[in-house]
Amino acid sequence: MTIPKELVAASATPIILAILRQGDSYGYAIIRKVREVSQDRLTWTDGMLYPVHHRLEAAG
Repeated sequence: MTIPKELVAASATPIILAILRQGDSYGYAIIRKVREVSQDRLTWTDGMLYPVHHRLEAAG
């Protein structure tokens, strides 16, 4: 099953926040965790993660 690109983009922020709520984490670890909990259905790259991460940091 292919997950629509729009759904992946819309879910990025809540997924990242849920992972960070469990504790501090680095980019690569977040990418691995997303892949693990999605059972390889979501495969993020740093190009997907870091723009969202920077927006979250800027928002405080």
